[in-house]
Parts: sequence; C-alpha cells; structure tokens
Amino acid sequence: KNPSSYREANEEYCKCLRGVAEKIFRCMSLGLGLEGPELMEAAGGDSLEYLLKINYYPPCPRPDLALGVVAHTDMSTLTILVPNEVPGLQVFRDGFWYDVKYIPNALIVHVGDQLEIMSNGKYKAVLHRSTVSKEKARMSWPVFLEPPSEHLIGPHPKLIDDNNPANFKTKKFGEYVYCKLNKLPQ
Repeated sequence: KNPSSYREANEEYCKCLRGVAEKIFRCMSLGLGLEGPELMEAAGGDSLEYLLKINYYPPCPRPDLALGVVAHTDMSTLTILVPNEVPGLQVFRDGFWYDVKYIPNALIVHVGDQLEIMSNGKYKAVLHRSTVSKEKARMSWPVFLEPPSEHLIGPHPKLIDDNNPANFKTKKFGEYVYCKLNKLPQ
C-alpha cells in the first residue's frame, strides 16, 4: 500500500522482465547448439517462478570487517539484477575478486546453478559476493528465475553422449535446494 504505485510498478517490471528472460534463454540455447526455446523449457517454461528480493546494505563504519553477503552462487537458473550506483557487487574469476561496474539503465545477469547443470557445465554459475560502503547505502533488486520445486533438472539430453557424459545428477529442484541449504552432497 505504501508507496501506492509499488505493486503496479512491480507488475509492469515483471512483464518486461519475462521478455528479457526469454531472449536470454534463447541466446544461451543457441550458444549450446540447441533450438531457441529448449533451455527455458528445460528450466520449467511458463512455470518458471520469478522471485523478487530487495537487498539493502546500510552504510557500515568498518567495511573492511564486514561483507554484505558472503561468496556464493545462486540456486536459480538465472538471476537478473538491478543495482544502484553504489559499488559493492564483486565476481570471482581466475583467483581474484573483481568489482562489477555500475552502468546506468543496465541489468546484471548471473548464470545460476541450474543453468550450469542444464548446460552440463558449459555455462558456469557466477561466484559472487557483496561488499558494503562506509558512506552510502547500497541497494539491489535481484529477480531469481527458479524452476518449480517438483521440476526435474539435469543436463540437457542433447548435450550428453558417449564423449560428453553427464557431469550432474538429475533431481527435483526442491531436492537440490534442500541439499545446498543443508550443505549436503549433490
């Protein structure tokens, strides 16, 4: 109810985001040699769940002693993120943490665990973390695109053959989440 336009703005954003997600999935499918809609269908198609989270990181007097969020990969297929202009997102690559630069009006897209599984490791989930600022509040608006809990996720069958065996087990997304949250072997 407050602000009064919040629900309407989020509904409009979600409609636009669905089109963006479809384009990203289509391009990633083609990058693997699959037909355009195959990855999105494998992830749950029209049943994909869009989970919006709003992260607020207040100013921190000792940012050298704190992290906003510890290093992790997202359990989702994709994460589409709107940041504000305050730096704080870092990605890990080749043994180093890199700051993600803020680009006005741009979205940040993370490959999540489920896309790594579906691609049989061809796409890698993004290891990332958040830092805090001494002077400014940082906000981010991630939307996690997740399969339904009962949906089976595994390497796409067209990416598996005698030369490319499955690197991941097929399981229900809910089982995957349970294992990851409880730090059980996948």
